[in-house]
Amino acid sequence: MNDHARTLRRQLIDDPVAFAVVVAGPSGVGKTSMCQGVLRADSGVQRCVTTTTRPQRAGEVDGISRHFVTGAEFEAMQKRGDFVERAEVYGHLYGATFASVAKALCGGQVMLMDVDVQGVANWQEVLKDRCVTVFVLPPSVEVLAERLAARQTEGAATFDRRMENARFELSQAKNSDYIVVNDNLENAVADLQAIIRAERRRTQRINF
Repeated sequence: MNDHARTLRRQLIDDPVAFAVVVAGPSGVGKTSMCQGVLRADSGVQRCVTTTTRPQRAGEVDGISRHFVTGAEFEAMQKRGDFVERAEVYGHLYGATFASVAKALCGGQVMLMDVDVQGVANWQEVLKDRCVTVFVLPPSVEVLAERLAARQTEGAATFDRRMENARFELSQAKNSDYIVVNDNLENAVADLQAIIRAERRRTQRINF
């Protein structure tokens, strides 16, 4: 555990009700849309602004949508131990800094974020009992393939690679605290909200 992690753990002692909800699942399952739905509905839930080397997209605002950096800048941050977790996804680097996590959790807030499946273990290791993991499943692999195909943002080779990864990632669902099947986005958002409400009522998160 590095100095950043120790500082975050000390902060969490002072904020006993703060916790993170980490939403994982294969690409195209709808986890980002689910998180956006909850963030719009609950002002007590904050998102962690992640850092990435991927190009900034139309409508995105640096520092609000994500922190956009060069590959060299990302590598320097990694060497300093700035990231809770980092991952390379289809040629681009993504990471969540300890500073961004601390900001999202400040004042006993709930931090909500969607992550790549490979990053879940890092969050569990750093946040321990303050980390609630939710795995999002598609109704079926066939539906997931249809959703990815509907994006029309990638070639056949990338699509095939995403589907191959998805089949492995789906096998990791059993390692999560909760599972939500995203058959209907409105219902899936409601399920995620219910999980957050329940976790807020855990005995160890209540200030007596």
